[in-house]
Amino acid sequence: MKEINKLVDLVTHGLKSNFDVINLTGDVENPGKEQLLYNGVLRGDFPTDESAAQGMYGSDIYDQRFRMLKSRLRHKLYDLLYHINFDDPGFDHTTQVELECEEYVHKAHILYKLGEYAMSEKQLNKCITLAEENQITSALLAAYELKSDILSYECKPTDFDIATKKINDLRKLDLEERKNQDLFLRIRMLMSKSIHSRNTCHDHLKEAISLTDKSWKSTQSINIFLNSYQLKVWLFLLNQDYPGLYKFTQGAAKVVDMAKVDVRRFDLGYNSYLASRALLAAEKYKEGYKEAKAGYKFIDKSTERWFDHSETDFLLAMHNQDYKHAKSVLEDVLRNPNYSRAAESTMSRWKVFRIYLNFATPNKDMLKRVRFSDVYEAADYYYIESKGYYFTLPLLEFIHHINKDRIDLAINKLDEVENYFFKYLNEPGKNPREKQFYKMLKMLKTFGFNVEKTRIKTNKYHEKMREKMEYPPFSDFEIIPYEHLWEIVLKTVGKAKVTVS
Repeated sequence: MKEINKLVDLVTHGLKSNFDVINLTGDVENPGKEQLLYNGVLRGDFPTDESAAQGMYGSDIYDQRFRMLKSRLRHKLYDLLYHINFDDPGFDHTTQVELECEEYVHKAHILYKLGEYAMSEKQLNKCITLAEENQITSALLAAYELKSDILSYECKPTDFDIATKKINDLRKLDLEERKNQDLFLRIRMLMSKSIHSRNTCHDHLKEAISLTDKSWKSTQSINIFLNSYQLKVWLFLLNQDYPGLYKFTQGAAKVVDMAKVDVRRFDLGYNSYLASRALLAAEKYKEGYKEAKAGYKFIDKSTERWFDHSETDFLLAMHNQDYKHAKSVLEDVLRNPNYSRAAESTMSRWKVFRIYLNFATPNKDMLKRVRFSDVYEAADYYYIESKGYYFTLPLLEFIHHINKDRIDLAINKLDEVENYFFKYLNEPGKNPREKQFYKMLKMLKTFGFNVEKTRIKTNKYHEKMREKMEYPPFSDFEIIPYEHLWEIVLKTVGKAKVTVS
């Protein structure tokens, strides 16, 4: 209890005089002003400064009492950031370890300044053990630098010399890692700045990989390896080398497994996501199923990564016309208790997937009510390169109107497809699959929706479309491949016996 007694004494006499914990549930008797303001925000009563000032003091935002109240609450909420639980699955292992190490060092600094050297060193030793297991170089360096200061005060020359030697080695490694991180961050910026920037980044990326691999070879630092890993992933994607990307993901996991580091430093969930995505692009669906299934065990169901991974699993099934499996994945997503709390973009995309699956499955599985607004509202959550995705939206409505025997409305939807094509997709040298698909739809109209004639006359376009199958990087996959969508269109038109003179 000696340590506990000392801590009680320190915080009792040293804590800020105005520090009292905000009740995060809002359920407290006789709340003070800060608590009342917090409670109002929690209930949604104070979305603006004006509403909060009126609610708290019946005044405007310039009331000094209100401004001071906001300031006090803000400071208390910032203080509570120290107590956020980073063990939540939403934070990766590296983030958790880095923040835990920083917390140990921060506490050690405070205890050191208070003259409690033994207690400070105890916190530093915890940081050192954790940082060494995970190769968190910056945390190790900070811990040893403070520890050397303590050893100097304690007049322990042998331990001090050991610590300073460690510090010199860590400073060299830390400098190398920081230089490599600067290089990595620059490439990441170029890859995300714009489509043009990314497409002209190829040579810079190859040079960065060469320098990073050289640094990795000399240091064997997991931090530099992880940079090399991501840089190479980007290069495989830019080159559209999906078989190569899959092979790379398998090898990367083995490298980390052999390294002297906690394997959780390597995101196996992300690696599996990339592997299954690569197999989808390579059209190796059975292998993709296997990889996707294996990946779930590394990904927590409460995270966005789980929904992204499930999306790949779903698309593997859709491209393989395995609609039973696609439906199973969709149902798993909708049953996930975290679905309702997921990001709006995630929920919107799955609403779209549900509608596309609806048109791919037999009539007995059709949704009773189709909300096309869900499809169009989700448009903002698809990559800008995925113009072909928007190209198919009116086709779903075309199929829907044909099924409802609303021929005139259906034809209007084909006109929308034509207008969209000429506005966005008719650029020379681009969108080859959309161009062939458009020609096929045009033939359908030309032959008065005669399915047999259309099928014969469009065979050459169908073959060309298949020849031009590719999956550009950093864009969305076709949810229903054009080849399958074309069969659905013909089947729907033939079944409805549409005739237009």
